[in-house]
Amino acid sequence: MTLTIAVSGKGGVGKSTISALLVMALAEKSGEVVLAVDADPNSNLGDKLGVRVEKTLGDLREDLLKKADEIPAGTSKQEFVKYQIQLAMMEGSSFDLLTMGRPEGPGCYCYINNILRVFLDALVDEYEFVIIDNEAGMEHLSRRTTRKMDVLILVSDPTKVGVETAVRLHDLAREMEIKIGRTMLVVNKVAGELHPAASKLIDEAGFDEVIMLPFDSRIEELSFSGAPLTKLDHSSSTYRQIEGIVRRIRS
Repeated sequence: MTLTIAVSGKGGVGKSTISALLVMALAEKSGEVVLAVDADPNSNLGDKLGVRVEKTLGDLREDLLKKADEIPAGTSKQEFVKYQIQLAMMEGSSFDLLTMGRPEGPGCYCYINNILRVFLDALVDEYEFVIIDNEAGMEHLSRRTTRKMDVLILVSDPTKVGVETAVRLHDLAREMEIKIGRTMLVVNKVAGELHPAASKLIDEAGFDEVIMLPFDSRIEELSFSGAPLTKLDHSSSTYRQIEGIVRRIRS
């Protein structure tokens, strides 16, 4: 049975960093190939994981719309789409990465999107663990593009605005009755005590679990230099805490 973990939060709080570290730790601890899905149009999960993305599903969608009459004879559109999805998959030794890319353009994508959804659902079921790095904000929840979440991880920085966004996402998921196993708030880049207003919001929100991750200068250095997180020492305090999250998710 597939365990699906969705990661969300406002832009700039370290959402993709947390997603990448979760992919790395899950793959290491489970020994399984993890499916990483970059569902943020501002795609950078591949950069964090040290792989270059050559093709996205957004590119595929555009190609299918423009070249609908160029599918080889004897090949159904479904077969052609499945083959193209395989080409868009970046396969690694410990994880596979699928990048969604830009959203739809002005054309009609209904049929193409339906085909993609069928194949993506089937693809997800082939993995034991799936990490979805969602776009910033609430769009993925309001469109119900995530069919189910065993764990919803909401990432915030220590600011009141970041925490407010995480709380709104948490409330929206409950209002829409999205099937969620449990919710975690990860407050990232913490240095010292949280502001009382942010602490009060967290206490009242009803998250199943709250994790504080301290500011990590090494992660900032890697980010500024454009180096992947795979270069992070696994003995770092941040990575160890991510391993703790992984243990709790798997328990």
